[in-house]
Amino acid sequence: MKWLIIAVVAICLLLAAMIVAPEVIGDKGYVLIAMGTLTIEMTVVSLCISLIVAAVLLYILRYVFSRIWSLFRGSHHWFGSWGKRKRQKAFYRGFQALAEGELEEAKGAFRKTTDGDFDGVNYLAAAQVARHLGEKERMRTLLEQAGEYRDSTLAAQLVLARLDLEEGRDESALKRLEELEPKHAKHKQVIRLKTEAMARLGHWQELQDQLPHWKYVLKDDYVVWAQRIAKGKFAEIASKHGAVELKSHWENLPRKLRNDDAYRCAYVRQLLEQGMHQDAQTCLVNWQRKGPNEFLFPLMKELYLPNPASSIKLLEEWIKQDDTNATYYSTLGHIAYNAGEDVLAEKALLRSVKLAENKEDLLMLAKISERREDNLQALSLYKKGFAVDEA
Repeated sequence: MKWLIIAVVAICLLLAAMIVAPEVIGDKGYVLIAMGTLTIEMTVVSLCISLIVAAVLLYILRYVFSRIWSLFRGSHHWFGSWGKRKRQKAFYRGFQALAEGELEEAKGAFRKTTDGDFDGVNYLAAAQVARHLGEKERMRTLLEQAGEYRDSTLAAQLVLARLDLEEGRDESALKRLEELEPKHAKHKQVIRLKTEAMARLGHWQELQDQLPHWKYVLKDDYVVWAQRIAKGKFAEIASKHGAVELKSHWENLPRKLRNDDAYRCAYVRQLLEQGMHQDAQTCLVNWQRKGPNEFLFPLMKELYLPNPASSIKLLEEWIKQDDTNATYYSTLGHIAYNAGEDVLAEKALLRSVKLAENKEDLLMLAKISERREDNLQALSLYKKGFAVDEA
């Protein structure tokens, strides 16, 4: 509005100057235009006024034409600022209705918004409404439309990739993520989704190569993913070539990977799954000479050996250093129980539950009582174990 006032004032001043100047000078001047039999004669002032009026008319015609053209394009800006305020009101009402749980109202409100006013955010919000309503195809269409706007591309593609993964379309999700611009490819959510998609597709080697570069993004999940990669590769080798090839593959891995806790954990798990408990024990004992490892230590409970001497010896050394650690006694009890040494198992487990009562050890003590055919004691321990779980 301000620029319009300035323009009107400027034109008025110009006209005043044009009218006053000839009167002061005393010579109005004239212009003669002859075209065939048509002759037009006017003063310089009237010519200038005619040109100004023509320019104003041309501007008005251009404005009207642009409004009509916008109507055919569907942008609806021909309503002017009133229409824009109406769209903004619908945009805000859409979010409010979504928060209130009025999904149909939110759906209707977002339909009244236009594409260019909100940089695709309206489409993202409308897609969220469609998701709540279970309209997945409409949701995809809205997200594709949102993706046409530069500021909304990343958000739209991330949601579409998650939707692909939910529906088991892993190839589509990975392709979508790989087609993002380089600056978007470094986004932490893109990396997390790409990691998930590659794991589902079994791209273990490629994922192993990329994982070190994504460590700063995955942070605490790095170990979890390293374990999944190693487990996936080891399981693939074991299923195709057997346990011997698995051990050979491990020995040929770079030292850095063989010293990685995640890879060690995955390797021991695969040995246990292959029934190679003696090899698993050797690894667990050798790799924990300096003390229990948070990833490897829990695996010791899964050892089933007739003579787990080295594991028992290692645990007894730890107990001498810290005889108040319930997990040491619990692990010792499980290993002894799996080996059929009920006397040692019962002694260790009783000490464990005395230090920190837990369901797992109480139930194992009940099983030992059952082996001795002491059913009353077994029943008492079962009740106590389930009571601990409920508490």
